Amino acid sequence: MIKLFLSLCLCLNSAVFAAELLDFKTLLSESQLSFQTPTGFSEQALSDNPILSYEKAFKHHSLALEMRVSIRPINRVEIDYEDPHNAAPEPNHLFMMMFTTLIGELSRGGNSPQREYSSEQAKADFNADWAAVTTFDLEPEYSKDYKQGFLLALHKNDAADAYLIFVFNDYKAVKANLKTALISLRYQ
Repeated sequence: MIKLFLSLCLCLNSAVFAAELLDFKTLLSESQLSFQTPTGFSEQALSDNPILSYEKAFKHHSLALEMRVSIRPINRVEIDYEDPHNAAPEPNHLFMMMFTTLIGELSRGGNSPQREYSSEQAKADFNADWAAVTTFDLEPEYSKDYKQGFLLALHKNDAADAYLIFVFNDYKAVKANLKTALISLRYQ
């Protein structure tokens, strides 16, 4: 039941979500985030996605590599959970469950190696309370043009959960660019 609900939360219609937030700068401000377009990338038009909506998309100039930015402010998380003891999960405690759910939704199954950053490294790199990465074979419904995905998930208490999703076909060809693009999103 919780996984289904979380999946539905993540699939918020991007047009409705964007209209509600007005613009990307407002969303960043509300989420206490800063964003800098990574070197070599240009913004591209958004397209609806049935698995995970996103607020910004970028394509690398010379590589088969795209980056999608998805941000979910904690103050906008609504939990519709029925429990006779009224023990609904707290929005600040959903980040690990959301990360696991995203892996299940974005991947085609199989091996999805993941790594959590230490608290110190999450703070140093992203000013986050928690951060984790994973790589996986990409669900074709998320992208018809790419076969592999890389996900960076970030969480800061009372601020937002944020995701950078990279899609590509050859990890070795894009690895260096992934490393430099990871630091484009961080909490203020």
